[in-house]
Amino acid sequence: MDSPWRRVGLIVNPTAGKGPQEALTAARKAVESLCIEEVLTGEGELGQAAFTNWTGRLQSRSTPGTAGRDRTRAIANWIAAQGADALIVIGGDGTVSDVAQVCIETGLLVPIVGVGAGSTNAGRLITCRAERAGELRAEDMETWSADCLVASRNGQMLGLAFNDVVIGYTVVAIVGGKRLDVDAAGRMHGRTVEGRPRTIGNRRTRVTKSFPGGAVPVAEGESVGTVVAGFAERAFFGKAITGQVCLTALAGLPAGCLVCETPLARVGVTKQEVFEAPPVLSKYVSLSEEAAILVENVNPGAALCADGNPLCSLTTTDRAEIAVRSGAVVGVRSSKDLRSA
Repeated sequence: MDSPWRRVGLIVNPTAGKGPQEALTAARKAVESLCIEEVLTGEGELGQAAFTNWTGRLQSRSTPGTAGRDRTRAIANWIAAQGADALIVIGGDGTVSDVAQVCIETGLLVPIVGVGAGSTNAGRLITCRAERAGELRAEDMETWSADCLVASRNGQMLGLAFNDVVIGYTVVAIVGGKRLDVDAAGRMHGRTVEGRPRTIGNRRTRVTKSFPGGAVPVAEGESVGTVVAGFAERAFFGKAITGQVCLTALAGLPAGCLVCETPLARVGVTKQEVFEAPPVLSKYVSLSEEAAILVENVNPGAALCADGNPLCSLTTTDRAEIAVRSGAVVGVRSSKDLRSA
């Protein structure tokens, strides 16, 4: 079946996951599987290199003087100016979120096909994993309206998330083919070094849920080890062990926020450590467009992160805010399960 999308923007993050070869192979497979006729993409490893001997039409853009997220955004802005029927994004959750933010800023509300080549690939805009890009079929695709989380500092929006917003000292990344906890501050400056998850709270730390007409204290003091906001999925139905997460999903509310005394967004932990750990205490509140989570007075250097992207380092005088925006972008799902390995 021919693709409903003829002219497609392609954005490749060559540093995601296992590196440029996997990302470029997935890019070529996705374009060919969806029968795309024209591709707008970046030069070299940013997309162009995937299309040697390809018979379709190709336009590429150079991005001198840019790197990392700035480079991704520059290519996305160029594609938005050219116009496209859809976007294919090869990378991790953070790359897809960066592109989605450009779509919102420029008004390019076209379907986003997320091909997961990152360290987690847990975001809701991931359509398939990189190794399954060749299985994409136009007849299996359906579009949907995707909500997002908005991460702000002192009233200024810094980033969007389609999986989670986390406040902590580390993020998960693949280093040498292995998932590691890496230092969030270093990641913001282009350095990938192993980091140590630790608590963000002190005696003055406060987490509050604010909504029209009132506010509810969520947690305070040193019990605020980490703050994680994410989406409540229908898969929670019937799983009472998930506590209020289950009730949030049951009531049709889109998201929630968990405050835990222990850092949770991490991979550097052993089975024995988890087994011998004391009971983990946490608090959970639901979220909708009418509410926001306010986090104040965290330990210096804790990072506000959106889908694995460290956005800023917080100081003791900063206030981080997490909110929900409904119908932010257009996602793409496959009727087949292409998100699993």
